[in-house]
Amino acid sequence: MFKLVLCILVVAGTLSCSYQAHVSSTSKNIRVDTSVQAVQQIEQFIVPYRDSLALQMGEIIGTADTSFEVVFPCSNLMNWATDALLLQETQTVRFSEPVICILNAGGLRASLNKGPITVGDLFKLMPFDNSVAWVRLPVSRIEAMETFMKNQPKGVPLANARFEKGKLTIQGLNETHTHFWVITSDYLAQGGDKMTFFLTPESYHLKPKNLRDVFIEAVKRQGTLVSNSEKRFIP
Repeated sequence: MFKLVLCILVVAGTLSCSYQAHVSSTSKNIRVDTSVQAVQQIEQFIVPYRDSLALQMGEIIGTADTSFEVVFPCSNLMNWATDALLLQETQTVRFSEPVICILNAGGLRASLNKGPITVGDLFKLMPFDNSVAWVRLPVSRIEAMETFMKNQPKGVPLANARFEKGKLTIQGLNETHTHFWVITSDYLAQGGDKMTFFLTPESYHLKPKNLRDVFIEAVKRQGTLVSNSEKRFIP
């Protein structure tokens, strides 16, 4: 048996040697410094697009009398974002059931500084291409929402609702209502950021609107951003 194994190893070694390839290569170091110039044709192709984008991002669409900052667990920026989304989405719609707005604190990625507000500022605030979603939930789902919010030290941006001492209060909700609506992003509506209470809704409507575009529309409509620092999330 040992001789058989030895023969196999010898043959295998011989075959592997017969297929060896010898590759030679040469190399040269090229110093990268200011002497390396951009290809003129490429630069000429890029410049119009770059300049156009810079003009779009630099367009002033509103102003702020104060800074809107990312402060946890609640801030005027969180309130502004949810209020703007709620108002933009409901200004021509009326419902017989309460409507609230929920976003996630981590989704607002930059502050809006005092002074002119540009399109670029809104891209920094909301860099993601999330769409607006409407979700209809049964009142019984509120308990799961409260359980989620209890474990959110950074808070949850809310509009038409308030979370305090473990309880979520929805404006306009009374004992006659069996359902309510939530306006949010498609990412969250699909259970993102562990918001699983959105799953298996009674109704789900995805709007052909980018959330960032809604914010841009809101800035243009307001002119001067409306600041509201009320505490809507109190752990």
